[in-house]
Amino acid sequence: MPKRSALAITIAAAVVPGPGDAQEAGRELAPITVTDKKVAGPADIGFEAGTLPTPTTLIEREEIERTNQERDAGTLLRRVPGIMVHTIGQGDTGNAVKMRGFLSATHGADAAVYIDGMPQNLPSSMINHGMNDMSWLTPDMVERIAVVKGPFSALYGDQNRSGAVDIVTRTKARSNVAVTVGSHGTRRGSVVLSGDAGPIESLFIADVFRTDGYRDNNDGDRSTLFWKGTLRQGGSVWSLRAVHHEADWNAPGFLSLDSLRAGTVKPTDRDPTSARAWGDAGRTSLVLTYGQAQTDAGLSGTMYFEKYRRNRALGANATDLNVLHDNRNIYGGRALYNLLLGPRGGITVGGEIRADRGDAINRRYASGIPSDLYSANQDLDLLTYGLFAQGQYKPLDSLKLVAGARVDRFDYDIRNRKLPAASVRYDRSVFTPRAGIVWTPVGNVDLFANVGQGFRSPSQAELSPSGALGPLGAAGGAGNPNVAPPKLRSVDIGFNAFVTPRWQIGAAYYHTKNSGEIAQVAPGIFDNVGNTTRDGWEASSTFHATDSLRVYGSYGRLIRSRIDSAAPGAADRLSLPEHMVKAGVGWTTPFTGGRLLLNGDFSWVSPTPYFSGTPARIGYARPYSRYDLRATYETGPWQWTAFATFQPIRYGSEVVVAAAGGGASIDPRPRSEVGITGRYFF
Repeated sequence: MPKRSALAITIAAAVVPGPGDAQEAGRELAPITVTDKKVAGPADIGFEAGTLPTPTTLIEREEIERTNQERDAGTLLRRVPGIMVHTIGQGDTGNAVKMRGFLSATHGADAAVYIDGMPQNLPSSMINHGMNDMSWLTPDMVERIAVVKGPFSALYGDQNRSGAVDIVTRTKARSNVAVTVGSHGTRRGSVVLSGDAGPIESLFIADVFRTDGYRDNNDGDRSTLFWKGTLRQGGSVWSLRAVHHEADWNAPGFLSLDSLRAGTVKPTDRDPTSARAWGDAGRTSLVLTYGQAQTDAGLSGTMYFEKYRRNRALGANATDLNVLHDNRNIYGGRALYNLLLGPRGGITVGGEIRADRGDAINRRYASGIPSDLYSANQDLDLLTYGLFAQGQYKPLDSLKLVAGARVDRFDYDIRNRKLPAASVRYDRSVFTPRAGIVWTPVGNVDLFANVGQGFRSPSQAELSPSGALGPLGAAGGAGNPNVAPPKLRSVDIGFNAFVTPRWQIGAAYYHTKNSGEIAQVAPGIFDNVGNTTRDGWEASSTFHATDSLRVYGSYGRLIRSRIDSAAPGAADRLSLPEHMVKAGVGWTTPFTGGRLLLNGDFSWVSPTPYFSGTPARIGYARPYSRYDLRATYETGPWQWTAFATFQPIRYGSEVVVAAAGGGASIDPRPRSEVGITGRYFF
C-alpha cells in the first residue's frame, strides 16, 4: 500500500475495482492506491484531486469494465456513495446526476459535467435549463471519471451546485467486436479499432443501440461514431477527438401512481391522457486537448466545437403535442496553468469561454400538424466567460489549506420572436469563492472542512418570458435584464481514514442554502419555488478482504430539504427521498484456464414524498430497490458477460414527480432485465 498523503483524498475504493487487461487470465486485482497525482490523464484539462480538501471518488477503467451498462455512460456512477443517477425512460432527454440533496431535476441540471474539458450542460435548453447531455458517450469510450461532491472546486463553473463530474475519454484500447442482446428487444453492437499510425495513437469506436422498450411507445435507436487521435511529443500530449451521434425515440410519458394502484393503467402502458410523444437528436463535435505527459506542472487546455440539435415532443393533451426544439452551434475553450510553489504549495490559474448560438423553440403540434402557436420562440446568442484560481499550501506537514475563486460573466443577446418586446440584452457577472482545510492528526486519518459557493446561469425563460401559448410577433411582454445568477452557499465537514491497510471508512455532513431554486412541479414543468435549505450526511466503508475480494457499503441521510419561502398551506419541502443505501461485492478467481469476474450491487431509496390538494397534503411514493448482478468469463481472445438487473418493488421508481391533476406520477421500471454480451479481441 503506497503511503497515503493529506494532499489528496481520492476514494477510489468507493467502487469495486476490477480487472485491467482482459488478456491476462488469472491476474489478481491490483490493490487500491490513494495518490497525490492528478485524477485525469495527461490529455486532460488539469483536474487535480490534490487541490481539494473534499473526498473525490475516482472510477477507473477497471471498475467501468465490471459495471452493468444501460443506455449510456451515466450508469457508471451508480456505485458512488450518495449519488442517484439514471436516464428517465423518455428517450435521450438528459442524464440525471443527483447528489448532496439535489435530486429534483430529472435531466441532470444540478451538477456540472465535463468530458475532455468540454462542458456538457446545455444553457437555456427547451427541455430543461442546464440539462447535462452525455447520451453520445458509451462505456467503451471512457477511461476514467472523477466525482467531486459540493461546489468546492473553482475549476468548474455553470451548474456546479451539488458538485461536478469530470470524464476523460480513452486514447487507446484493445481492438474488439461485441454484440449484446437483452430483455425488451435490446440489441447492441460495437466495433473498437485501436492502433498506431506513425506517431499517432488512434482509437475508433462505432456503436449501434436498439431497444423495443419496456413500455408501449418506448422504442429507440442510437448510433455513434467516435475517433480520437493522440500525439505524444516530448513532454506534451495533443489529442483530437471527433464524434458524430444520431438518435430517435418514442416516449411513453409518466403514469399516475394512483391510477397504477387502482389498476386502471398497467406499468407497461404509455400515458393515456396525452398524444404519443417522440424525439430525435443529432450532434457533431470536434475537441482538441493539450496537456503535459509526465508532470502536473505546466499548461493544459481544450478547444471545442459542436453542432447540436434536439427535438422532444411532449403530450399537451390527448391529441396535441408541444415540440421542444434546440438547434445550436457551441464553441469555446479552456486553459489552465499549474504552478508548483516549492514542496509545500501550488496554484492553478485559468480561464474559459463558451459561445452558444441558435434557436430555442416550443411549438404546438395539433393532431400531428405544426401549428402557428408557440409557447416560446427565441434566437439565442449566449456568451459566457470566466477566470478562476485554486491553490493549496501546507504550513505544517499535517495541515493543508485550500482556497479558490471564480469570476464568471454572461453577455447574452436574446431575440424573442414570440413577444418581441421581451427581447433582452443581459450583462451580469457572478463571483464565487471557496476555501477548505485538511488536518491529519495521525498518518491514517484526515479531517476536512469546506465552505464554498456555486451558481447557475439564468435561463432564457427567466430573462425573456414568452407568456402563454400564442402566435409569433404578439404584443406585450417585457425582458428581465436585472435578474442575478442564482447562487448557493454550502458547507461540509468530514473525515476519511484507513482503520487498517485494507479497511477504509469516511463520512461527511453538509449544509446548503440555495437561492432561486427551480424544481419540477409537474411532468415536463419546472418552476421557481424560492430559497431552499438542505442538510444531510453520508458515510461509506470499503473492505479489501483479499487482493481479489472486496466489499463496500454506504448510507446517505437527507435530514432537511426545506422550501424556506413556502406560503401557508403550500408544499414546504422538496420531493426528495430521506434515505439511500448502497452495498456490493466484487470477486475475481481463476476458472478453467481463464478467469471469472463476479459483481453484485444493491441500492435502496426510501419513499419519495409528494404533495397534492389545497391545502397541500403530503403523500409518499413507493421505495425503490435495485439489484445488479454481473458475471464475466475471459479465456483467450473471448469475453462472455451475463448480466441481470432486478427492481422488485412494485411501482417503485427513481423518478417521482408531481402529477398534473394532483398526487404523484412515476416512470415505471421493469421488475427484471437480463442480457448477454459476447466480445472478441484481436
